[in-house]
Parts: sequence; C-alpha cells; structure tokens
Amino acid sequence: MSAVDRVVVVGASAAGLAAAETLRSGGFAGDLVIVGDESHFPYDRPPLTKQVLSGSWEPERTALRGQPALDALGARWRLGTPATGLDLDTRAVRLADGRTEQYDGLVIATGVAARELPGAHELR
Repeated sequence: MSAVDRVVVVGASAAGLAAAETLRSGGFAGDLVIVGDESHFPYDRPPLTKQVLSGSWEPERTALRGQPALDALGARWRLGTPATGLDLDTRAVRLADGRTEQYDGLVIATGVAARELPGAHELR
C-alpha cells in the first residue's frame, strides 16, 4: 500500500468540511486540497430560507466554522472553481479553470443539486 501524501476533497460544504476535519483529527498531515464550486467557505443552508431571509440573522452567522478553525485545517481552498472531470488513470481532478489537482486520496462530497419543482420552487 502506498503512502497518501495529498488528499483532494471535492465538495466544500458540510460533508467536505467534515471529511477534511476527520482527516486532520485522524492524523493526516499531508497536503489537503478542498475544491468547491461556490465562492464561499462552508455554510449552513437551512437558515438561509428562514433566519437570514426574515432578517433575524446576518448572513455571516451561517458559517459552519470561523476563520481560525478553517485556517487550522492547513488546507488549500479552491473555491469558486467547480470540478469538471476525473481522470482515474492519472489520479487527477480536472477543474473548470483548466487546472488539475493530483491526488493520492480522493473524497467526493458534492451533495445534491437543487431541483426545480413545477411552479418555480426549488428543493434541495
């Protein structure tokens, strides 16, 4: 079994964050790259349609972790850059900006896409 020096996590939301935190708490000290199609650090989605829209919360309150906790992960964040493909032979994730991220270990934590319902409602 070969050593894992670099892990790429595709998905920068709750599941991707949990995977990265689990890797670090489990002793992984290698290069950690977190790829996310949104330009924001992981945030809690349910309050967006409740507390934030009603004005009872500021949008910043939805952050899942504060900046010190994110910095402590020692990860390289590739936010606002969707993953567009996976090359299993070369162990590389292709990104929308034309770059690739090589990996020894890969976590795919992309969640689900919003679905449009009849009547122009969206459901996650």
